[in-house]
Amino acid sequence: MDSLHLLDQIDRRLLEIVMADPRVGVREFSRRLGVARGTAQARLDKLEARGVIASWAPTLEPAALGFPLSALVHIQLAQAELEETCAGLAEVREVLEVMSIAGEFDIVCRVVARDHAHLEEVFSAIISTPGVLRTRTEVILRRRVGPRVSQLLDE
Repeated sequence: MDSLHLLDQIDRRLLEIVMADPRVGVREFSRRLGVARGTAQARLDKLEARGVIASWAPTLEPAALGFPLSALVHIQLAQAELEETCAGLAEVREVLEVMSIAGEFDIVCRVVARDHAHLEEVFSAIISTPGVLRTRTEVILRRRVGPRVSQLLDE
């Protein structure tokens, strides 16, 4: 059975409240749901334990931190060097995410930079990472949709 079917209506409503207003706390969650505080807490704990709520950490905006440029860097790897290469990429502070992919390339990284000259430095750091054979880069002009998951709660 998939995870969505393991969520009842109270779980879905709780998740909608958490996503809309995560800072109000368990007492307010329980008030809005019309359930006891212990019930709301137990459900939150269950959702966290199952990985449905992945984090309570705030989402930071790289542009507001001085990194307005973003790019996707597709990387073709040397055979059997996935773990070593990913560990090396994790050492580049401007690499925000590394994901394995299927297709012509093996992984894709989301990177940020302060300006074009800095972006070139980031590319150099990536290219010099052990295991990187070839790259293809797309500069992100503007986010059109997204990151979003709340629509997945709809039945």
